Order: sequence, then C-alpha cells, then structure tokens
Amino acid sequence: MRRFLTGLIAVTGFTAFGQLPYTWSSGVNPGWTSDGNGLQWRGGCGYVTTNCNSNYANNMNTTYTSPVIDASCSNATTISVTFTAFGNAEYLYDFMFIEYSLNNGATWINPYGVGVGWTGNFGASPGSTIPAIIIPASSNIRFRFNFQSDNSFVYNGYKLTDFDVVCNVVMPVEIYSFTGKRIGSGNQLEWITLSEKDNDYFEVEWSTKPEAEIWTNLTIIKSKGNSSEKQHYSFLHSNPSVSEKNYYRISQVDKDGTRRTFDELVLVDNIMKENPVKEVVNMLGQVVDQNTPGLVIYVYEDGTKIKRYN
Repeated sequence: MRRFLTGLIAVTGFTAFGQLPYTWSSGVNPGWTSDGNGLQWRGGCGYVTTNCNSNYANNMNTTYTSPVIDASCSNATTISVTFTAFGNAEYLYDFMFIEYSLNNGATWINPYGVGVGWTGNFGASPGSTIPAIIIPASSNIRFRFNFQSDNSFVYNGYKLTDFDVVCNVVMPVEIYSFTGKRIGSGNQLEWITLSEKDNDYFEVEWSTKPEAEIWTNLTIIKSKGNSSEKQHYSFLHSNPSVSEKNYYRISQVDKDGTRRTFDELVLVDNIMKENPVKEVVNMLGQVVDQNTPGLVIYVYEDGTKIKRYN
C-alpha cells in the first residue's frame, strides 16, 4: 500500500546553510534527462512538468533524472534537498516520488521509504516548498523525480519550479528555543541549545527601542561546555520597564572571540495588567495544557489572545 505526503510547508531554524553545490535557475532548463514524453522540462511554460496547460495522461510512469552532481561538503557530512511545486494530482491514486542514487543510477533510494510520495494538491503558483530532505553528502549523487498515474481521472499535474541542494553547516551553537515570561515584577528568560562547540559564553541584551538598535547588556552567562545534548540556560531580569514593552536577544561568543547575535527576539509586555488565563489552545483550537511543547495560544478572560512558543 502506498503512503503519501501532504500539508507541505517551508520550515526554518537556526541551522546555517553553507555553499550551494547545486540549484536550478528560475525559468532555465536544468538539463536533466527525461525518459520520453512524460515528465520533462517544457520551455512553453518554463518549468518541469508532465504538461503545461492540459491534464496529464492515464497510466503514466515517467522519470526526470539529474546528471551526476558533486554534493560534497568540506565542513558538513549531510546535505539538504528541497524543491518547490504547484498543481494537483488525483489524491491517493496518482503520485510523485523523489529518489537519489549514490552509484550512478544502478540503485535508487527513496528518502521517505519505499512507496512514499506526494499526492493531491500542492496549491496554486508559486506552490509549496517541501521541508528539507536530509541525506549524506556525496561527490557522486544523482536525483530523479518519478510521476505515476493510474488508469482513471487525470488532473493538471505537478509543476516543479526549483530544486536546491545545500550543505548543512552546523553553527557552533544550535539554539532550540528562546522564551520569556513575566514572573512577579521581573522577566524570566530561558533558552535551550541542542549542541555547543567551542562556545565561551552568552550575552543577554535588553531593549525598549529595538527598531533604533539601542541595546543594553544585562549579563554574561558562561557556556556549559562542548555538548551534543540539550543544555538549559536562564536569567531573571529583575527590573524591566513597566511603562514600555521589553525586548530581549542573546548573542553567543566563541572562545576565539567570534560573536553571533541570534535574530529571534523575545518580547515581554510588562505594560499589560494581570489578566486571568481562561484557557490554552493549540493552533487547531483544541484545549491543551499550558506546558504543551510548541506554539500555543493563551486565551485570557478579557478575550485577549497571545501566541507563545514553549
């Protein structure tokens, strides 16, 4: 039985991507090989597809295969593969698969597992970008898309608009989360790292005017040392402003003095009066515990709703 992937969204995080070993240029034939009149680059519409304007055919089993790509990385052991597509295929009956080969096409690997592919709707142009597929870096790798349809019902098919391969260069410090909340008259800040290498310390900075880039250094928190496990840090800002919104950021400093300031800011609004929490819900509106991991919404008695990331 085939399995399927739907609900595709782009995701981002604190992992920094390095060099781009390979990428399609928008509107330019990438020069891959088609096995016939099926899935291929079609200059009339400017993307890779089974068809430009009409529906695809029944009983298709067509591939579009890359040349050998040097996806080696000097400072990473894995690569991320993403592509963007739009269009539609018959849900649960017509599928598109992605595979890669490390032996010039002698054998092919589906990174999701045998029989797992995309079906249904990718949406209108510009479509959806899949979450990154993580596979080992290699100096000799090929990719291919495989589109298959059954013997009934045809749709307008998938339109592939870009394909990218990048090295997964992990920063010396990977931040998992950075949160803040009011506790009494102070603001409690907490952050978690997934891994640390050659990290010396963190600087915690505070601002009431971040748009003007006016920041005050509150404290220095020493690193817990090289680690590949989660590490928890916290700091209590005991005298935040009670007449303005309080913003916080953290910077990480290596032992060699290299400094990195993380883009994510934490806002704690101390102007708001105490307001009893009515309930906490997830993004689907379901009531959850206030300690539920991920993005939740606090619903207060006065109707105020505030999103928080646990």
